[in-house]
Amino acid sequence: MRLSNVLEELKRSNLSFKNELNSEKFYESLHRLSDFRGYFKDCISLDELPYGTRIKIICAKVLKYLETINKKSYNQDDPYDVCLLLNYWVYSRLFDILQYKGEHYVHIAYGKLQSKWTDFLDDKSYHKLCKPITNMVNHNDWRKRKELYEYYVDYSPMKKIVDQYKQRCNEFYIYVENKAPLYKHFEELCPDPNPNKCPEFYNDCIKYNPEKVLSTFKCQQDIMNKRKADERSVAQRGNIHSGREPISEDSSVNMLTVGASQNLSGKSQTADNVGNILLGVVATSMTSGALYRFTPIGNMLRNIFGWSNNMRNMHGGDNGLFDYAPESFNLYSGGAVEHYIGYHQA
Repeated sequence: MRLSNVLEELKRSNLSFKNELNSEKFYESLHRLSDFRGYFKDCISLDELPYGTRIKIICAKVLKYLETINKKSYNQDDPYDVCLLLNYWVYSRLFDILQYKGEHYVHIAYGKLQSKWTDFLDDKSYHKLCKPITNMVNHNDWRKRKELYEYYVDYSPMKKIVDQYKQRCNEFYIYVENKAPLYKHFEELCPDPNPNKCPEFYNDCIKYNPEKVLSTFKCQQDIMNKRKADERSVAQRGNIHSGREPISEDSSVNMLTVGASQNLSGKSQTADNVGNILLGVVATSMTSGALYRFTPIGNMLRNIFGWSNNMRNMHGGDNGLFDYAPESFNLYSGGAVEHYIGYHQA
């Protein structure tokens, strides 16, 4: 996984309004599902897969959700498709668990889980309930699709809140602004009607393109004024430095670091500088080992830099304590139950 994915994870987890997003509320409800062990019998063959215990838990949670929540709340007129979020949750959870074995294992596990899911719906005659999306494995940009649909689900209710509480406008403005590269990605693909290239839901998302909506934010002018002031301040500092004696290479590096940190309130705040500073915090925090072992950020960093999880291999097999990887974009929920169930005695 690329470093950019780590930074996206960090930025999203740092949002003050993260728990108010509809997509996050949905994922949290799946994490908090309990009393799902009765569905293990429908998922028992998944035990044969690598990390099969954890995959069986995902399967059982899906079946529990379908029978106890989706069955009661299904409505064709809902403003967004919960089924699509459910499929993205399943696929991202499998990817978190199996990505270090190889994406091929993710595809195998997803296919086997789909079979259990479909059989359950057929046996119960739940023909109108959420079905698995069989072609998701064909989407190499599934993370971007997931992010785009989450943004579509989350935008409208959050914009209504921001319009009422102006003090929250700046942060949401930056959040929306950061979706511009996502739209650029799909604008290049979506003249093609092939759903493997352009998501079927893309047309619904066009109205929330940052280029269309940022001008409706009441705080936009204040943000633009602040950025211009910061740019002038940076230019003035540059003029002062240009009139001084040449400085050493080491001093240049130090000055660049200071300048970057001082410029966070300006335009650079929207992307890389914030990510770089957060990544520095992560690197420092990892000395304690907690972030490295127990969060998806730690997992992603291990994947980028080739760090191995020695704790996982201490006794061999599937150790539910040290291998657990929470669902992307939700760093702190759902762990206790899966740690307990996923543990294998040495």
